[in-house]
Amino acid sequence: MQKFILSILCLAIFASAIELILIRHESRLLFIEIQQSYKQRDQLDVIWGKLQLERSAWTHPKKIQQQATKKLHMITPSFDEIIVVK
Repeated sequence: MQKFILSILCLAIFASAIELILIRHESRLLFIEIQQSYKQRDQLDVIWGKLQLERSAWTHPKKIQQQATKKLHMITPSFDEIIVVK
């Protein structure tokens, strides 16, 4: 009877050890995934910052005026050419 109980206990210890190994492996894999996510987040933050700078450069009034004059051949009308509609 004691051998049976001892066998059951050894089997339980062995199963616990295997489960511990599997859980630690899964934990390491999840840690690697988290680190990759952090790296991707940082890269996206850098890209976002560059896009913000580019947007502010393109939406600057002087840049818009310059593009309207160059590409669309628009000019600011003189005071005499302005008609106010009521």
